[in-house]
Amino acid sequence: MTTCEKIRTINANGEEWLRRQYRPSGPMMMHKTAYVEYVPFGVLGVIAPWNYPFHNMLNHIISGLFSGNAVVSKCSEHTSWSSDYFGRIVKAALVECGHDPDIVQTVTGFGEAGSALVSSSYVDKIIFTGSPGVGRLVMEGCSKNLKPVILELGGKDPM
Repeated sequence: MTTCEKIRTINANGEEWLRRQYRPSGPMMMHKTAYVEYVPFGVLGVIAPWNYPFHNMLNHIISGLFSGNAVVSKCSEHTSWSSDYFGRIVKAALVECGHDPDIVQTVTGFGEAGSALVSSSYVDKIIFTGSPGVGRLVMEGCSKNLKPVILELGGKDPM
């Protein structure tokens, strides 16, 4: 239900949210124009946890594709089968809409797979959901190349 609402909301509002937004530049800069413009990063690397595999995977694929990015999603080793299945659904939808299905990829594996995604020169931004301890490692890995990173840290993994 949450993922369906995300799709509905992005379809209804996404273009407006991504539209260039003009801002006041102040009286000292009245001869200038200021605006915020959103541009795609290129390739997003998503490292998703095991809980809620459908939403945690598709959440970033939906917004990533809508904003013009390709997405590589590294799922938890505990959700390999379901993530592969969900990835096939996404690829079929892309083909049906006339897009290249290879703009979304699913990677499975242990920490080494996530580390490879973080250190890859082909990945332009990392989105990580997980524990503070692993989040620190992800941030450290991204800092070596000043790669933008989003960390959603919870640390409630009972496993």
